[in-house]
Amino acid sequence: MNNPIKISLTLLLFLILGTSLVLSGAQIVEFFARRTETAVILEWSTDYESNIRQFNIERCNDQQSWIHIGTTSARGESTTREHYSYTDNTIFKTEQTNFYYRLVIVENTGQKVPHDVIASIHGNSGIRHTWGSIKAIFR
Repeated sequence: MNNPIKISLTLLLFLILGTSLVLSGAQIVEFFARRTETAVILEWSTDYESNIRQFNIERCNDQQSWIHIGTTSARGESTTREHYSYTDNTIFKTEQTNFYYRLVIVENTGQKVPHDVIASIHGNSGIRHTWGSIKAIFR
């Protein structure tokens, strides 16, 4: 016959460990990108964070070949909404016109977890458009 106290302690331990596993990491509730004349601004929010060191920001133009472009420190421990932003000033130095961004959550243990939401920017940059307009004047 099973001891009800032993079963209750096992259940309690499971609930405590299960809860801590679910709550480790970060819950990103918003992630979007917007273009300005000279950069792309990335903004995101978390509803909670636990054992988080930083957010790595990655960019690509094909949703496969991600490159690391920057890092933002995380609050680390929070149960309230936290807001973050990162400015990509290097976007207009490339020949590509479509860009995709993702966040990689870096935990205190060093484990890296890519976030599954991707923000995107499409279309020609303002700088290339302006240069085309200037060239058209002298034709």
